Amino acid sequence: MITDTNFKDTPICTFIATSIIVVFLLFYFKLISSVKCTKSIDTIIINNFVHVDFLHLLSNLYALYSISRVEKDMGIKSFVGLLVFLLIINSLAEFFIQFIWKDSPCTIGFSGILFGLFTWELTYKNKIDSQLILAIILMVIQPSLHNEKVSLSGHIIGAVSGIIAGFLWKFINK
Repeated sequence: MITDTNFKDTPICTFIATSIIVVFLLFYFKLISSVKCTKSIDTIIINNFVHVDFLHLLSNLYALYSISRVEKDMGIKSFVGLLVFLLIINSLAEFFIQFIWKDSPCTIGFSGILFGLFTWELTYKNKIDSQLILAIILMVIQPSLHNEKVSLSGHIIGAVSGIIAGFLWKFINK
């Protein structure tokens, strides 16, 4: 359980949550009016922090909170390394998908990275708990019911990158 986790224990997750909320508010108050979908690698990376739907934002924040224990367990440096790895793998995979299938829509949100963290934890630690299962269900089902444009490919890419990261972490730490 993560009941003993607080903001001091998870500064990276807290920073990411704050960043996502700030970007959402910039869209909400129309200080930013559109999402760039140039299908360039820098736009793909930036779009991980964009949420224009309130329920999408809430489900990603809950999932980030649920998985914040990984930061506490790993420590800041290792956690940042894992996040950078997941961000690079997700962004490159998304870039290649959009390069191959020209009409594929751009994706937004932190869900891919979160799925990467979930599958990393499942692969590396072989650990499942009720909050993890609830967060995965909320991240997959809720956005799909609310909006048919939810990027299942982004979720799948994130999950696969987390599995790769989990096996690499096991290999490196032997």
